[in-house]
Amino acid sequence: MKRLKIFPKTFLYTLSLMLLIVLLSHTLIYFLMPWAYNYQQEKALEADAARLIQQITTALPEERLDCVTSFAAKWSADVAVVYDDFSYHMDLLEAETNAVPSTDGKVDVTIIASVTEDGLKISLAENPKGGTDFFKVEQGFANGTGSITAVVSRQHIEDAVSAVLMILPFTAILCTAISILSAFAYSKMFTRPIRQISAATEQMRELEPAACCPNDARDEIGMLADNVNSLYQTLQSTIRKLEQEIEKVEAADIQKSNFLRAASHELKTPVTAVSAMLENMLLGIGKYKDRDTYLARCKVLTDRLAQMIKEILDTSRAEFAGEQERTDFLITDALEAVIEPYQIIAKARGISLSVDASEPFAVHLPQGMIEKAISNILANAVSYTKPGGMITISCKGRQLIIENECIPIPPEHLTHIFEPFYRPDYGRGRGAGGNGLGLYLVATILKSLDISYKFIPSGDINGMSFQISF
Repeated sequence: MKRLKIFPKTFLYTLSLMLLIVLLSHTLIYFLMPWAYNYQQEKALEADAARLIQQITTALPEERLDCVTSFAAKWSADVAVVYDDFSYHMDLLEAETNAVPSTDGKVDVTIIASVTEDGLKISLAENPKGGTDFFKVEQGFANGTGSITAVVSRQHIEDAVSAVLMILPFTAILCTAISILSAFAYSKMFTRPIRQISAATEQMRELEPAACCPNDARDEIGMLADNVNSLYQTLQSTIRKLEQEIEKVEAADIQKSNFLRAASHELKTPVTAVSAMLENMLLGIGKYKDRDTYLARCKVLTDRLAQMIKEILDTSRAEFAGEQERTDFLITDALEAVIEPYQIIAKARGISLSVDASEPFAVHLPQGMIEKAISNILANAVSYTKPGGMITISCKGRQLIIENECIPIPPEHLTHIFEPFYRPDYGRGRGAGGNGLGLYLVATILKSLDISYKFIPSGDINGMSFQISF
């Protein structure tokens, strides 16, 4: 039984219970019905006998015969009534006659009367009942002037009981058939939602996206289906988030590997140059005998190396910008905190730098990280704007837009512009001091803070536009 599936197990349990009920009910009918019918007839006979006593007591002498004959005809009984100076005897148990109903529906009975010393003896003839089992009722009158004795055959009770018991096997077979059909229908109906949930969970185990438990009920099974569906949706959502996180981690690992590879390459160049010049100066080879000149060059290269290391460290810290403390501030406040040195550089190069802060807006972000991102964008704009060009800074809606007049970056370079140490092969090279980490640092900060941004050719001036949407 333990290894059966839920449908056959439910069917067998239900069928067993129903067959037990059928067996118990038929057993009770078999044993209790004769007793109950016999008891009922006894009580009815006693009540009719008591009623007959009252009728004889209150009736006129000429009416007493009708009372006794009515009682005897109803019960097909032998009745002996002794009251005052009269004795009434009705013998119906052994009499034989063919009684014919009259037009009014009553049975005509033949009354045979004979006078005895005790009074009048009357024998009433009717169809015999026969048998040896009898009911006997004996009761005296209240005033002590007589008594009544009635003997009634139990044959009609036995006939009725026999008729009922005869059909019990047929009802048992019919009830058994109905029990089998009902148990099958009930088991199928009861186990259908459970089997559906089981099939759906099998699909869920295979992580099929469309897997769902059908739910047509509002009972506990329906609640179970809802809970399973909700749990599976939560599981799918968690899996999707984990997959996204895995993709992010993999992308971050690739990005870090690329960054370390590029950083090591970029760092190797000045380190190699400084090492070579120092070695040549120590050996006093050729032009490197002029140590003052080449020591100055070594100083420039080490300063450049120190700046590059600082920016690499800033980039590493920028990856955790989202974990830093956030405050409420106006974006124009962050802009004012970093713009002054770039205004001076722009003025020295003849570059026009204008700021439109007529629509300031507040943000809830790490202010230091936002200032660093804006500073690098301004540094990039000032570095690449041609002399005599212009830079415009404006706040529109919830956007900070920085545009500079320059040679627009071609699409094939825009796809790589945010990669570390990437420098286009035009406009400004390594000799101009750029190391390709500025925009990479900006992108790292904004991605860490979930801030969208665009770096596209400007539609207002001939140049580029950096747009940050807060």
